[in-house]
Amino acid sequence: MTEIIDGIAHVTAAEAAIELSTTETRVLMLLKQKTLQGTLSDQGWFITKASLDRYDRDGEPAQHSPVCRSTCTASRCGCHQE
Repeated sequence: MTEIIDGIAHVTAAEAAIELSTTETRVLMLLKQKTLQGTLSDQGWFITKASLDRYDRDGEPAQHSPVCRSTCTASRCGCHQE
């Protein structure tokens, strides 16, 4: 189930693990490596849908959108890891 946090779509770490065909522990490792982005709340970790969409299922972050460039100033464009 998608949760909107600060205007950004998120899913739980468990749902992200299912989507990526991996474990919740692996999702937490990807958060620590900053490969995925998320937010910790009282209910646990929530992963941004944008970072999941960018993640390549072979274990590498997907390439940035050709539309967005490194000079992008949009703080929430979804193309850049923080």
